[in-house]
Amino acid sequence: MRYWHGMGYTPIEELAPLARHAESLGFYGMTLGDHWVTAEVQEDRYEIAEDGVTPWEDEVPWPDPWVQFAALAGETTRLRFMTTVYILPLRDAFTAAKAISTAAVVTGGRIHLGVGVGWQKLEFGLSGQPFDRRGRHVDEQLEVLEKLWSGEMVEHTGEFYTFPRVRMQPKPPSRIPVYVGGTSEAAFRRAARHDGWEGAVYPWDEIEGYVAGAKRARLDARGSLDGFRIIVGCTEPTPDRLARLREWGVTDYLKPPWTDGLKATETSLAYKLDEMSAFAETHGVGST
Repeated sequence: MRYWHGMGYTPIEELAPLARHAESLGFYGMTLGDHWVTAEVQEDRYEIAEDGVTPWEDEVPWPDPWVQFAALAGETTRLRFMTTVYILPLRDAFTAAKAISTAAVVTGGRIHLGVGVGWQKLEFGLSGQPFDRRGRHVDEQLEVLEKLWSGEMVEHTGEFYTFPRVRMQPKPPSRIPVYVGGTSEAAFRRAARHDGWEGAVYPWDEIEGYVAGAKRARLDARGSLDGFRIIVGCTEPTPDRLARLREWGVTDYLKPPWTDGLKATETSLAYKLDEMSAFAETHGVGST
Protein backbone atom coordinates (compact mmCIF):
# COMPACT_ATOMS: atom_id res chain seq x y z
CA MET A 1 0.00 0.00 0.00
CA ARG A 2 1.22 3.48 -0.85
CA TYR A 3 0.76 6.19 1.77
CA TRP A 4 -0.15 9.78 0.92
CA HIS A 5 -0.36 12.54 3.52
CA GLY A 6 -3.06 15.18 3.18
CA MET A 7 -1.88 18.74 3.84
CA GLY A 8 -5.16 20.61 3.55
CA TYR A 9 -5.76 23.59 5.86
CA THR A 10 -2.06 23.66 6.74
CA PRO A 11 -0.26 27.02 7.10
CA ILE A 12 1.90 27.54 4.03
CA GLU A 13 5.05 28.17 6.04
CA GLU A 14 4.75 24.66 7.54
CA LEU A 15 4.51 22.79 4.24
CA ALA A 16 8.25 22.61 3.52
CA PRO A 17 9.29 21.04 6.86
CA LEU A 18 6.28 18.71 6.70
CA ALA A 19 7.18 17.62 3.16
CA ARG A 20 10.76 16.91 4.19
CA HIS A 21 9.54 14.91 7.19
CA ALA A 22 7.01 12.96 5.10
CA GLU A 23 9.79 11.98 2.72
CA SER A 24 12.10 10.92 5.54
CA LEU A 25 9.35 8.71 7.00
CA GLY A 26 8.70 6.94 3.70
CA PHE A 27 5.40 8.50 2.64
CA TYR A 28 4.88 8.07 -1.07
CA GLY A 29 3.52 11.59 -1.50
CA MET A 30 1.61 14.54 -0.14
CA THR A 31 -1.62 16.14 -1.32
CA LEU A 32 -3.27 19.54 -1.53
CA GLY A 33 -6.82 20.54 -2.37
CA ASP A 34 -8.06 23.29 -4.65
CA HIS A 35 -10.35 26.26 -4.15
CA TRP A 36 -10.21 29.77 -5.52
CA VAL A 37 -12.19 31.53 -2.82
CA THR A 38 -14.24 31.00 0.32
CA ALA A 39 -17.61 32.74 0.30
CA GLU A 40 -18.60 35.02 3.17
CA VAL A 41 -22.14 33.68 2.81
CA GLN A 42 -22.27 30.09 1.55
CA GLU A 43 -25.08 29.46 -0.91
CA ASP A 44 -24.03 26.10 -2.38
CA ARG A 45 -24.40 22.91 -0.36
CA TYR A 46 -21.16 21.08 0.49
CA GLU A 47 -22.36 17.51 0.17
CA ILE A 48 -19.44 15.88 1.99
CA ALA A 49 -20.48 17.57 5.25
CA GLU A 50 -23.59 16.24 6.98
CA ASP A 51 -24.95 19.75 7.49
CA GLY A 52 -23.89 20.87 4.02
CA VAL A 53 -21.68 23.65 5.39
CA THR A 54 -18.00 24.03 4.51
CA PRO A 55 -15.96 23.14 7.60
CA TRP A 56 -13.04 25.50 7.06
CA GLU A 57 -12.67 29.08 8.25
CA ASP A 58 -12.30 31.81 5.67
CA GLU A 59 -8.66 32.36 6.75
CA VAL A 60 -7.64 28.83 5.67
CA PRO A 61 -5.06 29.02 2.86
CA TRP A 62 -5.71 27.37 -0.51
CA PRO A 63 -2.42 27.81 -2.41
CA ASP A 64 -2.35 27.09 -6.10
CA PRO A 65 -1.27 23.44 -5.98
CA TRP A 66 1.05 23.49 -9.00
CA VAL A 67 2.97 26.53 -7.78
CA GLN A 68 3.19 25.04 -4.28
CA PHE A 69 4.26 21.61 -5.54
CA ALA A 70 6.99 23.17 -7.68
CA ALA A 71 8.33 24.96 -4.61
CA LEU A 72 8.20 21.82 -2.46
CA ALA A 73 10.05 19.81 -5.11
CA GLY A 74 13.12 21.85 -4.23
CA GLU A 75 12.80 20.72 -0.61
CA THR A 76 12.58 17.01 -1.45
CA THR A 77 14.06 14.45 -3.82
CA ARG A 78 11.48 11.70 -4.32
CA LEU A 79 8.20 12.75 -2.64
CA ARG A 80 5.27 12.77 -5.08
CA PHE A 81 2.55 15.41 -5.21
CA MET A 82 -1.17 14.91 -5.90
CA THR A 83 -4.26 17.11 -5.96
CA THR A 84 -7.31 16.06 -3.90
CA VAL A 85 -8.93 17.26 -6.04
CA TYR A 86 -8.16 19.80 -8.75
CA ILE A 87 -11.37 21.36 -10.06
CA LEU A 88 -10.35 21.05 -13.67
CA PRO A 89 -13.55 22.40 -15.30
CA LEU A 90 -13.03 25.74 -13.50
CA ARG A 91 -10.23 26.33 -16.00
CA ASP A 92 -9.81 26.21 -19.72
CA ALA A 93 -7.86 23.15 -20.82
CA PHE A 94 -4.86 25.09 -22.14
CA THR A 95 -4.25 27.02 -18.92
CA ALA A 96 -4.49 23.82 -16.88
CA ALA A 97 -2.35 21.78 -19.27
CA LYS A 98 0.44 24.36 -19.23
CA ALA A 99 0.48 24.74 -15.44
CA ILE A 100 0.39 20.99 -14.76
CA SER A 101 3.01 20.08 -17.38
CA THR A 102 5.35 22.81 -16.15
CA ALA A 103 4.98 21.53 -12.58
CA ALA A 104 5.73 18.03 -13.83
CA VAL A 105 8.95 19.24 -15.43
CA VAL A 106 10.04 21.26 -12.40
CA THR A 107 9.37 18.35 -10.02
CA GLY A 108 11.13 15.81 -12.22
CA GLY A 109 7.96 13.88 -13.04
CA ARG A 110 6.57 13.67 -9.51
CA ILE A 111 3.11 15.09 -10.29
CA HIS A 112 -0.11 13.06 -10.02
CA LEU A 113 -3.36 14.68 -11.13
CA GLY A 114 -6.51 14.07 -9.11
CA VAL A 115 -9.52 15.76 -10.69
CA GLY A 116 -13.10 16.49 -9.70
CA VAL A 117 -16.02 18.32 -11.25
CA GLY A 118 -16.56 20.70 -8.33
CA TRP A 119 -19.64 21.71 -6.39
CA GLN A 120 -19.46 25.47 -5.75
CA LYS A 121 -21.40 27.42 -8.39
CA LEU A 122 -19.85 30.63 -7.10
CA GLU A 123 -16.40 29.64 -8.35
CA PHE A 124 -17.73 28.67 -11.75
CA GLY A 125 -19.43 32.02 -11.98
CA LEU A 126 -16.12 33.71 -11.26
CA SER A 127 -14.31 31.59 -13.84
CA GLY A 128 -16.83 31.98 -16.64
CA GLN A 129 -16.85 28.21 -17.19
CA PRO A 130 -20.14 26.28 -17.46
CA PHE A 131 -21.33 24.66 -14.21
CA ASP A 132 -24.23 22.61 -15.56
CA ARG A 133 -22.06 20.97 -18.25
CA ARG A 134 -18.98 20.46 -16.09
CA GLY A 135 -19.09 16.66 -16.40
CA ARG A 136 -18.96 16.70 -20.20
CA HIS A 137 -16.45 19.53 -20.01
CA VAL A 138 -14.00 17.64 -17.82
CA ASP A 139 -14.25 14.53 -20.01
CA GLU A 140 -13.19 16.54 -23.04
CA GLN A 141 -10.56 18.41 -21.06
CA LEU A 142 -8.87 15.17 -20.04
CA GLU A 143 -8.78 14.12 -23.68
CA VAL A 144 -7.26 17.48 -24.66
CA LEU A 145 -4.68 17.33 -21.84
CA GLU A 146 -3.44 13.94 -22.98
CA LYS A 147 -2.97 15.31 -26.50
CA LEU A 148 -1.18 18.48 -25.40
CA TRP A 149 1.10 16.60 -23.01
CA SER A 150 2.35 14.40 -25.85
CA GLY A 151 4.59 17.27 -26.97
CA GLU A 152 3.61 16.53 -30.58
CA MET A 153 1.59 18.51 -33.09
CA VAL A 154 -2.03 17.76 -32.21
CA GLU A 155 -5.48 18.96 -33.19
CA HIS A 156 -8.93 18.58 -31.74
CA THR A 157 -12.58 19.06 -32.62
CA GLY A 158 -15.15 18.82 -29.85
CA GLU A 159 -18.01 20.43 -27.96
CA PHE A 160 -15.82 22.76 -25.89
CA TYR A 161 -12.52 22.92 -27.78
CA THR A 162 -11.67 23.06 -31.45
CA PHE A 163 -8.16 23.93 -32.53
CA PRO A 164 -5.78 23.34 -35.45
CA ARG A 165 -2.47 21.51 -35.21
CA VAL A 166 -0.47 22.97 -32.33
CA ARG A 167 2.37 21.87 -30.05
CA MET A 168 2.63 22.63 -26.33
CA GLN A 169 6.00 22.67 -24.62
CA PRO A 170 7.45 21.79 -22.21
CA LYS A 171 6.08 18.29 -22.27
CA PRO A 172 6.00 16.29 -19.03
CA PRO A 173 9.08 14.11 -18.55
CA SER A 174 6.83 11.08 -18.03
CA ARG A 175 3.15 10.28 -18.24
CA ILE A 176 1.07 12.05 -15.58
CA PRO A 177 -1.29 9.61 -13.79
CA VAL A 178 -4.90 10.80 -13.68
CA TYR A 179 -7.27 9.86 -10.85
CA VAL A 180 -10.91 10.92 -10.62
CA GLY A 181 -12.72 11.87 -7.43
CA GLY A 182 -16.39 11.70 -6.53
CA THR A 183 -18.85 9.06 -5.36
CA SER A 184 -21.51 9.24 -8.09
CA GLU A 185 -21.87 6.53 -10.71
CA ALA A 186 -20.71 9.06 -13.30
CA ALA A 187 -17.55 9.69 -11.27
CA PHE A 188 -16.85 5.97 -10.99
CA ARG A 189 -17.30 5.52 -14.75
CA ARG A 190 -14.99 8.46 -15.41
CA ALA A 191 -12.37 7.04 -13.04
CA ALA A 192 -12.60 3.69 -14.81
CA ARG A 193 -11.41 5.33 -18.04
CA HIS A 194 -8.28 6.65 -16.35
CA ASP A 195 -5.71 5.50 -13.79
CA GLY A 196 -7.80 5.23 -10.67
CA TRP A 197 -10.46 6.47 -8.30
CA GLU A 198 -9.55 9.02 -5.67
CA GLY A 199 -11.75 9.15 -2.62
CA ALA A 200 -11.65 11.54 0.29
CA VAL A 201 -11.38 10.75 4.02
CA TYR A 202 -14.72 9.09 4.81
CA PRO A 203 -16.46 7.65 7.86
CA TRP A 204 -15.57 3.99 8.13
CA ASP A 205 -19.02 2.64 7.32
CA GLU A 206 -19.14 4.41 3.93
CA ILE A 207 -15.90 3.22 2.40
CA GLU A 208 -16.59 -0.38 1.39
CA GLY A 209 -19.52 0.63 -0.81
CA TYR A 210 -17.54 3.37 -2.56
CA VAL A 211 -14.61 1.05 -3.23
CA ALA A 212 -16.96 -1.59 -4.62
CA GLY A 213 -18.56 0.99 -6.91
CA ALA A 214 -15.21 2.09 -8.29
CA LYS A 215 -14.05 -1.49 -8.85
CA ARG A 216 -17.32 -2.47 -10.54
CA ALA A 217 -17.06 0.46 -12.95
CA ARG A 218 -13.50 -0.46 -13.88
CA LEU A 219 -14.40 -4.09 -14.46
CA ASP A 220 -17.36 -3.05 -16.62
CA ALA A 221 -15.14 -0.73 -18.65
CA ARG A 222 -11.94 -2.75 -18.94
CA GLY A 223 -12.69 -6.24 -17.64
CA SER A 224 -9.71 -6.04 -15.28
CA LEU A 225 -8.43 -4.07 -12.32
CA ASP A 226 -4.85 -4.20 -13.60
CA GLY A 227 -3.14 -0.86 -13.14
CA PHE A 228 -6.15 0.69 -11.42
CA ARG A 229 -5.38 2.59 -8.22
CA ILE A 230 -7.93 3.08 -5.45
CA ILE A 231 -7.04 5.93 -3.11
CA VAL A 232 -9.02 6.57 0.06
CA GLY A 233 -8.70 7.56 3.69
CA CYS A 234 -10.79 6.84 6.75
CA THR A 235 -11.60 8.46 10.06
CA GLU A 236 -10.05 6.81 13.11
CA PRO A 237 -7.59 4.54 11.27
CA THR A 238 -6.33 1.43 13.04
CA PRO A 239 -4.04 -1.36 11.81
CA ASP A 240 -7.07 -3.64 11.55
CA ARG A 241 -8.96 -1.10 9.45
CA LEU A 242 -6.04 -0.60 7.08
CA ALA A 243 -5.80 -4.37 6.72
CA ARG A 244 -9.48 -4.41 5.76
CA LEU A 245 -8.87 -1.68 3.20
CA ARG A 246 -6.20 -3.83 1.58
CA GLU A 247 -8.61 -6.77 1.49
CA TRP A 248 -11.20 -4.61 -0.28
CA GLY A 249 -8.68 -3.58 -2.93
CA VAL A 250 -7.50 -0.18 -1.71
CA THR A 251 -4.02 0.44 -3.13
CA ASP A 252 -3.24 3.86 -1.62
CA TYR A 253 -4.07 5.18 1.82
CA LEU A 254 -4.79 8.90 2.15
CA LYS A 255 -3.86 10.03 5.65
CA PRO A 256 -6.02 13.01 6.60
CA PRO A 257 -4.53 16.33 7.66
CA TRP A 258 -4.88 17.47 11.24
CA THR A 259 -8.63 17.78 11.58
CA ASP A 260 -11.49 16.93 13.89
CA GLY A 261 -13.74 15.19 11.41
CA LEU A 262 -13.78 17.70 8.56
CA LYS A 263 -12.91 20.70 10.71
CA ALA A 264 -9.37 22.06 10.95
CA THR A 265 -7.72 21.95 14.37
CA GLU A 266 -5.16 24.32 15.85
CA THR A 267 -1.98 22.26 16.18
CA SER A 268 1.66 23.27 16.30
CA LEU A 269 4.26 22.23 13.76
CA ALA A 270 5.99 20.18 16.47
CA TYR A 271 2.76 18.28 17.14
CA LYS A 272 2.29 17.58 13.43
CA LEU A 273 5.80 16.24 13.03
CA ASP A 274 5.45 13.96 16.07
CA GLU A 275 2.01 12.73 15.00
CA MET A 276 3.32 11.87 11.53
CA SER A 277 6.15 9.88 13.06
CA ALA A 278 3.76 7.97 15.33
CA PHE A 279 1.45 7.14 12.43
CA ALA A 280 4.35 5.96 10.29
CA GLU A 281 5.63 3.68 13.03
CA THR A 282 2.19 2.24 13.82
CA HIS A 283 1.27 1.49 10.22
CA GLY A 284 4.63 0.58 8.73
CA VAL A 285 4.87 3.51 6.35
CA GLY A 286 7.90 3.07 4.13
CA SER A 287 8.01 -0.70 4.62
CA THR A 288 5.21 -1.58 2.15
